[in-house]
Amino acid sequence: MTLYDERITSVSLDALREIAVMMDFPVCLCGGWAVYFTVNDFFRKQKDSNYIGSQDIDIGFYIAPMISKSEFASTDLKRALTILESDGFEKEGFRYRKEILPGRSRVETRQFTLFVDILVNSYPPSINDIYPDYFIEVPLIEDVFADRENRVVISEVSPDLFMPSRSILTSMKILSLPSGGREGHKRIKDLCDIYSLLWFSDRSVHENVNGIIGSIDNGAIDRLRDSIDKRLIKDCEMYLGEEAGSMDTVLGILFEGH
Repeated sequence: MTLYDERITSVSLDALREIAVMMDFPVCLCGGWAVYFTVNDFFRKQKDSNYIGSQDIDIGFYIAPMISKSEFASTDLKRALTILESDGFEKEGFRYRKEILPGRSRVETRQFTLFVDILVNSYPPSINDIYPDYFIEVPLIEDVFADRENRVVISEVSPDLFMPSRSILTSMKILSLPSGGREGHKRIKDLCDIYSLLWFSDRSVHENVNGIIGSIDNGAIDRLRDSIDKRLIKDCEMYLGEEAGSMDTVLGILFEGH
């Protein structure tokens, strides 16, 4: 049993590669695809299959907090929005969407909607009237752009595409899961990602937990703990093919470490 239709995740990955080629400037890949590229080699060695892909694409950009409207016009983010719109993506709330028609790829047999979410480190007041609620604010993106030690280049896709380090990506996921009003499959995917970032690695769980200290406060860990129940854990173990109790063990190390 798979969490997502693999035909859809295949098309999403193809679209990510196409977008990365068009955006020949620094782009930070976040979300599910970043987790995939981080853990897949380790997951495949243990499971003889690929890690869960993603239906959506999350890309992040740095914006100076007090940037002016005129300065924003020349940013990489503005260039990215122009490229998405020229490629057929349309604004819908805080996301960009594009209808993928049958025949869009050799593996897709039905129409579906592909979403691209835009993440930013801050939301400058100067652009709020132009782009009200267009982006998702994720402060940790600033750490990724500020220090090359906090990023990993995904050279197999594009030399300009990078993702947060494992520790920062784990912190992002821990902050993401407790968000209210999210669909059930999103919560399952977030918890699968947190577990996998901690477990499927060349370092121990304890080392990975120690790596996130300083990125988030204890309150975030408490909110994560309060957002998880036995049903969610059981579903995650099923989709990952892990034995019962595996997730309790790994999460226990995370909770105890804070």
